[in-house]
Amino acid sequence: MASPRADWEGRISELINESKKHEATYSDQIGGYTVHIHPTVYSPKYFPETLWYGENLPPIVRGRSFLEVGIGSGLISLCVAASGSTVTGVDINPHAVEVARKNFEANGQKGSFLVSDVFDSVSGKFDFIFWNHPWQVDASVPKELKTEKTFDQGYRLLKRFISQAKDYLEPDGSVLLGTSAYADLKAMEAIYSANGYSHNVIQQGTRSIGKGITEEYYIIELRRD
Repeated sequence: MASPRADWEGRISELINESKKHEATYSDQIGGYTVHIHPTVYSPKYFPETLWYGENLPPIVRGRSFLEVGIGSGLISLCVAASGSTVTGVDINPHAVEVARKNFEANGQKGSFLVSDVFDSVSGKFDFIFWNHPWQVDASVPKELKTEKTFDQGYRLLKRFISQAKDYLEPDGSVLLGTSAYADLKAMEAIYSANGYSHNVIQQGTRSIGKGITEEYYIIELRRD
């Protein structure tokens, strides 16, 4: 009998393959927003975590300044901007930056967008820095999950993000990390601790990904000790 994790991996692999069938930018209505999605961007049409974070971050951010690393389609930041925050979004993928800018324009919001490898092109300081990080760390996962959007071997990128984030936080600012019950939470806690952060799960929830399978998501707040 397959384990819940194996069932989840199989379903996510199906959704990734389905999302790859798009050969050009496409659009959908998601969470009341018109969202344009480039095929190279993690798609909120197929993966409900994006909207879950978009719905749950505004009450946490409460109109303060917000930087999203790995902005993708821009839907998360769009929800935060609509709640009154000044938003900056960065992504290493220029197609993501392009569609995020387009999605803000289509929905009457303003933001700043940059092509950046994590913080390389970022300047200024922010009250909140958020990343829905690629939390798959086990090399045994199916090949569909071994992409830069879903896989971070040894949490190399996460270590870099956590070690550099403090340079871009306001004095009372926080890192907000989007992650999953299937992440290596113990390994992540060691990274926080090594960089002088305390951590607290401030929001959690689940969403269906179809075929009777659900995902569990967390928003973890990191603060400097």
